[in-house]
Amino acid sequence: MQINGTLLMPSMNSTNSSATGSHLISKEESFNAELDAAQKRLDAAAKSGVLTDEQIAQRNKDIRDASIQMEAMMLKMLYNDMWKTVPKDEFYGDDNAMDIYRDMYHEELTKQMAMGGGIGLADFIYNQLATKSDR
Repeated sequence: MQINGTLLMPSMNSTNSSATGSHLISKEESFNAELDAAQKRLDAAAKSGVLTDEQIAQRNKDIRDASIQMEAMMLKMLYNDMWKTVPKDEFYGDDNAMDIYRDMYHEELTKQMAMGGGIGLADFIYNQLATKSDR
């Protein structure tokens, strides 16, 4: 996935399994579908001239949800990169099943962190994009 020429999809390397790669691609396709649907709603509202209060509220809700997802994605990348610094041994688990479990754990952990306020990235993104009349 790219935004303004910046590659957001993590590179695949020997430690990533093909299941993880297909999971990331599936998530990217789902995100792109949601983004396209939101863009179509915005285009339809723009053609009508003025956004109603309901449309503004829905737009801001969509922006809030996307902001939280973006913060969770960034936090997960951070957690995965930090975990790479931990030496592998039997205590931490050194097999594919443990890597998959750890990846799922980090995903859920970072979602919960972002929904709980996270590091403030979601709020920053939301404040930049939300319609002012409904903040």
